[in-house]
Amino acid sequence: MPLYRSYESVERRDVESQSSSTTSFWTRHAWWTFGVDIPLLLILLSLIGLFELGIIPNHKAGFFCNDPALSFPFNGDTVNSATLMSTLFTMPLIFAIVTEYVFLYGDFSESRIRRTCTNSFYIYRTYIYGFIINLSTIEVMKGLVGSPRPTFFDLCEPDTGKTCNGSEFVSDFKCTSEKYSWWYQMDSYRSFPSGHASMSVYCGFFIAWYLQRRAFNWSNRSVFLVPILQLLCISYAATCSLTRITDHRHHWWDVLVGTVIGLFTFYYAIVISANFTIDHSQKSSDLKSQESQQTVRTLLYDDRRPVTVS
Repeated sequence: MPLYRSYESVERRDVESQSSSTTSFWTRHAWWTFGVDIPLLLILLSLIGLFELGIIPNHKAGFFCNDPALSFPFNGDTVNSATLMSTLFTMPLIFAIVTEYVFLYGDFSESRIRRTCTNSFYIYRTYIYGFIINLSTIEVMKGLVGSPRPTFFDLCEPDTGKTCNGSEFVSDFKCTSEKYSWWYQMDSYRSFPSGHASMSVYCGFFIAWYLQRRAFNWSNRSVFLVPILQLLCISYAATCSLTRITDHRHHWWDVLVGTVIGLFTFYYAIVISANFTIDHSQKSSDLKSQESQQTVRTLLYDDRRPVTVS
């Protein structure tokens, strides 16, 4: 009996020690999150906004008089910014939630919906992490290069462009257009690289890769459902990118470089970043659940599928 009580006392102290250690970890984690990460994120987003609104002055690369490559009329966007941004933020989240709910099977101690929301959150966090890197790169490059768009003369109507002769190069100018707002005038010399191409390629390839690693299996009931969804994602990226050329909103090299940036940030998010490796929906105290669940990294990158431990 004394031996049993001693064992019970030791076990209780171990549980209390683990609980105290867990609480201390999350307390330190919260301090780093709210004291460092969130302020840095807000600063970065503020700088992006300042570039986008022109509060931080954008460089003007200049232009050649009567350049036919800059003389196309502005006829709007096939995929406008509002449509692009709404799909960029909603599509990955919808795909993650539906996929996680379908493929989270087995006898788990936690509810299926809660596990679905938890895993979807961390997958979406990975996506947003890469998206911010993508957007930051694009904004900085646009501000530093200051390349005029194919619709530059129509949107900007530069003052010096009305008086220069021949193929003279003009380095200093001021937009005088009365047809378009100040934002369109400023945006007329922010052509390089293409943000539409970069962000849509990142989004489309991220979802396609996620579906490949998480949902595709030759033993699935439908072999073609996942590839068709992947094709739609890639087609979405191609449409957003190529229409920037056909709409004369970008030069072809703007779209090419934007695509390369999108692919690089996609690779950065899913391969180089190694911080998204824990399935936070599992309970450390539930051994059976711990053995039967796969990590978020497995859900994203490994060929293994979650298996149920009986």
